[in-house]
Amino acid sequence: MNKEIDERTYLKFLLQYLGVDDLKQICRDFEIKGFSKLKKSEIIDFILDSLAEEELKKLLQQKEIEIISAGIDLAIKKINGEDRESIAEIKIVNPSKHEIELKFKGWNWKTQSYLSINSKNIMNPERDCDCKIGANMGFCSHFWIGFIYSLKQNWFKLKDWALTALPDDFEKKIKTIKIAEAQIGEKSNEKQETAVLIDESSSSAKIMKYLDSSITVYEANITDIVEKESEFQGNITTFFMTSLGNLKLGPKLKKASDYREEDTENVEKLKVRLSQKLQNENSFIKGDKISFSGKLVKDNFWGYTVKNVRKVTKK
Repeated sequence: MNKEIDERTYLKFLLQYLGVDDLKQICRDFEIKGFSKLKKSEIIDFILDSLAEEELKKLLQQKEIEIISAGIDLAIKKINGEDRESIAEIKIVNPSKHEIELKFKGWNWKTQSYLSINSKNIMNPERDCDCKIGANMGFCSHFWIGFIYSLKQNWFKLKDWALTALPDDFEKKIKTIKIAEAQIGEKSNEKQETAVLIDESSSSAKIMKYLDSSITVYEANITDIVEKESEFQGNITTFFMTSLGNLKLGPKLKKASDYREEDTENVEKLKVRLSQKLQNENSFIKGDKISFSGKLVKDNFWGYTVKNVRKVTKK
């Protein structure tokens, strides 16, 4: 199938993904002069206005797969919790039109994205995003997360997708990504109306299903322990960021008799934040085996971390 949008418009979408330095390099490669003082949006228009039809085709051949692959790879990193920005929520807001809202959170920022892919708009889906790339109709990583989610919902077939090229290994890359079932929140008996994407082939998949829930670590080895300080409103708090290896964990139980071996997971590594009080009471060192309960969160600096730990037992 062929694109319904013209080549210039499509290239304008693609080039949004590139930074200013990359765009200036394109100008140099095609011997375009007079770009040095232009802003990003101006450089993109300048490139498209300066190139002949054959040069536009050449630029498309050079950059299309590179740009698309970069966006998809970053999307998969976000799904796996390997990027500084993570998926906070995916919500279906209009099932009949396949409309979804996606929310992302970073260190001190939030991003919201919208996507609708259906049979009427598949040639150029309705989309919007708070990020600079997506706000200009570019194919940002947030778009590709929505694309993968919509594909996993069977809302469209890849054979019908003609807006962009896709890398040859695209289907292989996303084969193990699944939509997780809705989780039951700790403060509510009702199922949340949100979804989670999990890559079952990733090392983090086993723990992502416990995110923002209370867990019990039945056994773990301390592989490193580092004293840290944090400041909030002028108050300094000392804590110990502890790296763990060879963990056995599961959901926190209301009573010991609820334990089932099949509900536990073996995880290679995880971090736990221990208070100064707990460290002073136990004098933990590298090599100690411990068990404890706490809440699993995704920390934008430390990664997957167990916090709110009140008691730790040496084994």
